[in-house]
Amino acid sequence: MKTIYAFILNALCIYCLALSPITAAAQATSPARETRLTMSDGTELYVKVSGKGRPCVFIHGGPGAWSHSFEVLGLNTLEDSVQMIYVDQRGSGRSGKAPNGNYSLQRMTQDFDEVRQQLGYPTWTVLAHSFGGILATEYAYYFPKTISRMILLNATLHLEYSAKVQIQKGLKILKPADPAPFVDEKRPYIDRFMAIIQALNEKNAYHQLMYTTPEGLQKMNEEDAKRPPNYAFGQVWANSPEYFQDFTEVTRHLKMPVLVISGEQDFSIGPDHYKSFKFPNQTVASMPGGHVIYLEQNAQFQKAVKEFLKKTSRKI
Repeated sequence: MKTIYAFILNALCIYCLALSPITAAAQATSPARETRLTMSDGTELYVKVSGKGRPCVFIHGGPGAWSHSFEVLGLNTLEDSVQMIYVDQRGSGRSGKAPNGNYSLQRMTQDFDEVRQQLGYPTWTVLAHSFGGILATEYAYYFPKTISRMILLNATLHLEYSAKVQIQKGLKILKPADPAPFVDEKRPYIDRFMAIIQALNEKNAYHQLMYTTPEGLQKMNEEDAKRPPNYAFGQVWANSPEYFQDFTEVTRHLKMPVLVISGEQDFSIGPDHYKSFKFPNQTVASMPGGHVIYLEQNAQFQKAVKEFLKKTSRKI
């Protein structure tokens, strides 16, 4: 299972400075602070609050990654406009493992709202990347009144769709003499997906699905090398069918303003995946770049996000 996690994670520690909850009022003028918050089932989550303005929680992907590399490689450029809340999800990064082994979709979304309550925010903006889009969409569906607006960044809302995009692009990269193991429709798509990922890794070519420059891959690897070896969520999530649902069907029910940022060369998610989203109040920003737009195209990323924040600030 660790091997499967490592493949999908490429696709698709720090001690607290304050052990008590961070209030919204205090953070309006305080410097960045790190803490650990205890959830209702006893799981401890790593949380960092940094920046000024209205609160914006970041939901990372992986599944089972962490928030640090996203923060230092581009999301921190938003901190002059919003107060960023970086959370490592349960069983990931600097957070603790669930003592009861609960990594269900319902429990993951409940964590986000418990963090919001403990930090004292009545509402906040949600910013999600990659697999985090699934968590954010589910969270918004069950806690709509707590989310003022949502930003989906290189986000998948349907893992099967994104896996098939990776298979198709992988075939173009590999040009295998015998494509049968990858295209046989009688084989489950997840088996074909794992076969293409293994073949790409053997050729040291997997990064071509995600990055448009080797520098981006190098920077990401340098930061992720600092991550604690906590793969609890990453090792179990794929055993839960609920994560493989088509969450694009949920989007029509979410009324808050939504910004969708898509990379034109993001073959980890699919450059056209956003076209299946049906948010009633949706803005789309499609731009050159791969799966890490916030790093590869930071100026355009900032512009799109800050214009969206400004446009929607009068509505919340």
